[in-house]
Order: sequence, then C-alpha cells, then structure tokens
Amino acid sequence: MDCLEITTHTPEATEALGEALAAILPPGSVIALYGELATGKTCLTRGMTRHFTGVNTVHSPTFTLVNEY
Repeated sequence: MDCLEITTHTPEATEALGEALAAILPPGSVIALYGELATGKTCLTRGMTRHFTGVNTVHSPTFTLVNEY
C-alpha cells in the first residue's frame, strides 16, 4: 500500500489541509481518523467540516465512536 505523509506545523495549517482534502473527495467518501492525542485530528476535521458546511465547531473525534458531518 502506498502512503503519503504530510506534516503541518500549526493548527491553522492543519485546518487548511483539511479544507483542501475535502475539496477533492469524491461524493460518498468515508474518512477514518486515528492517531495519538494531540496529533491534529480535530483540526483536520474542523477544516473538512468548514469546507462542506461553513461551520467551525466540531467535537473531538478521539472521544466519539461516530461523528457524521
């Protein structure tokens, strides 16, 4: 399996990455996030959500089984 690693250095850059990724997702895509605490999952989710809905408030996916946006 091929892997692409992208490193961001600020929460704002991680949110911008989320927005950019959301813009190229095909309809019906499912995204699974996993990682240690404080790795940027919520920031990435916030950026993706902002792309689709304009909303900046999301709940941390670390402590939830399923969040649908």
